[in-house]
Order: sequence, then C-alpha cells, then structure tokens
Amino acid sequence: MLAWSRRKFLVAVLGLALAAVAMPGRAEGILAKHIELLPREEHYVLSGGFEVQLNDKLEEALKRGVTITFIQEFEMERPRDYWLAEGIADTTRTLKLSYNALLRSFVLNTAGRLANYDSLSEALAAVGSLNDWAVVERQQLKKRVNYRAAVRMRVDPSQLPKPLQVSAFASDRWQMDSDWIRWLVKF
Repeated sequence: MLAWSRRKFLVAVLGLALAAVAMPGRAEGILAKHIELLPREEHYVLSGGFEVQLNDKLEEALKRGVTITFIQEFEMERPRDYWLAEGIADTTRTLKLSYNALLRSFVLNTAGRLANYDSLSEALAAVGSLNDWAVVERQQLKKRVNYRAAVRMRVDPSQLPKPLQVSAFASDRWQMDSDWIRWLVKF
C-alpha cells in the first residue's frame, strides 16, 4: 500500500510539473478561427480568419520599425480515384504590418490598400482576417463534387531586412506558421 501511494504521489508531482511547463505566460502564434467558404456573386470567398499573437521578438522588431510580412495561402483541389488530384485554385495574399512611430499607429498594407490602427491588437485582428477574400470563381466548381480546401497563414522571414534574415533563419522565434487547415467541401 505504501509503494502504491508513493507512485500516485510521484505521478501527481510529475503531472503538476508538466502542466507548469506547458502553460505559457502569453499565447503566441497563429491559430485558425472558424474558417469557411461562402458563395458571393461570381466567386467563393473565405470567411473567418486567424488569431495572431506575436512573440516578444517579433513585437519588439515591429515597434522598432521592422516591417513584418504575413502570407495567407489558399489551395483547392478535386481528388480523383485513379489519378492525381486536379488543382482548382492556388492563391496567395501578402500583408505587410509596420509601425509608424511618428503617428504612433500600426499600418497594414494589403495589396496597396493602407489601413491605420491605434493598437497592436486591432492591427493583428485585421492581419488575421480572411473575410471577403475571393479565392475561387463559381464557374470553376461543379455541383455534387467533393473538393479539398486548405488555408494557412505564416510570417515570411525572407522579407525581413538582410541583417535580420540570418538570425531569422537560424532561430524559430522569427518564424510563425498556422500549418495547413484542411477541410472537405461539396457544392
């Protein structure tokens, strides 16, 4: 009985130690939030987005004037039984987030459209948004056919200034990726 209680005690202590290590002080990274494909006029658009939290390294670099480049990627394919999957759509969009120290605001550049935000949390919410991004034309898709859709978002370290690129590729603190979020769609 004594050995059994020691074992339970050790398991409990180990469990608490692992829980303490696993709990970060602040959640960081890129996490998907309810992403779906919706019909709009002549296109299908994405709805939902990602929750983006910068780590300390990226946040400090941003506030010191370094532009952080985010890439959003979408792919759609039609699986086939006896052949390779047919590619339907392969689309990317680039978002550049910077800080204007003079105006004390964050600037988001999306395909030449600029938007200013007073706080970092507002800017990151806009960076993670996929709302109304037209990704595939309706005429490309057939009814009653299964498709595989995938979307991801990542920070592009190759767009950092040259002196930072060396440390960015050597350290994972500069790299953030949501991984591919995949789902089946039938129209």
